[in-house]
Amino acid sequence: MAPHSPTDQNLTNTFAGPSAQHLLGTDGFGRDVLSRLIWGGRSAFFGVAIAVAVSLLLGIPWGLIAGYWPRWIGASLLRVADALLAFPGLVLAVAITGVLGPSLITSMSALGVVYAPTIARILAAGVSETRNRDFVLSARLSGCPPHVVLLRHLLPHAIGPVVVQVTVLTGLTFLAQAALSFLGLGIQPPTPSWGGDLSDAYLHILSAPQQILPSGILISLVVLAVYRVGDAVRDRMYVRGR
Repeated sequence: MAPHSPTDQNLTNTFAGPSAQHLLGTDGFGRDVLSRLIWGGRSAFFGVAIAVAVSLLLGIPWGLIAGYWPRWIGASLLRVADALLAFPGLVLAVAITGVLGPSLITSMSALGVVYAPTIARILAAGVSETRNRDFVLSARLSGCPPHVVLLRHLLPHAIGPVVVQVTVLTGLTFLAQAALSFLGLGIQPPTPSWGGDLSDAYLHILSAPQQILPSGILISLVVLAVYRVGDAVRDRMYVRGR
C-alpha cells in the first residue's frame, strides 16, 4: 500500500508540503511521510500484540492462583502486584528497557510486565467472588483437580472484566509505545515508527511545525478507535451479564 520506500532519502526535497507525489509531504530527510506512517503501523500493532500477550501470559496464571488460594499464597502474590503498581508504569517500563536494551521486543515485553499486575488484580477479584458458588463447589467435591476447576469453571466466568481491561491497555500501549520510541527506547531508526517520527518532527517544531501533525493525529485516532471498541465490548458484556 505504501507509495514509496519508507527509508529512501532525498535531501534535495526536505520538509516538502503535500503534493501528488507525496500526499502528506516529506520529512527532514526527504522521506515520504505517508509511506513511513503505513510501514510504522506494522511495528505499532505488532508491538501492542507483544505487550498484551505478555501481560496475559503473566497476569492470568497470577490472578487465578491468587484468587483460588486467597490466604497465604494469594495474599503474597497480591502484595507483589501492589508493589509493582506503586511504581509509575511508564517509568518502570523505561527502567526495564534501559537494562535490557532498546528494541521493539524488549520495550513491549517491559510494558507487558508492567501491565500484568493489573490483569492479575482484576482476575483475582473475579475468581475470589466465583470460587464459592455451587457449581464450583460441586466440581471440587466430584474430584476435579485444581487446574481443571481453574481453567474450565472459574476462568470463563471471571475473564469478562479482563477482556474489557485489555481494550483499555491496548490504547495505553499505543501511547506508551509512542512515548518509548520518542525517548529512543523503542524501535531504532531508520525503521519507521510513529513515536520515532514524532520525535524527529519535534526536533524541527520551530522550523516545520506541520511535521508533528501526521504522526500525532494518527496516534490519537487509533487510540480513540480502540477505546470506542472497549466501550462497545463493555456495554455488550454488561447487557449479557444482566
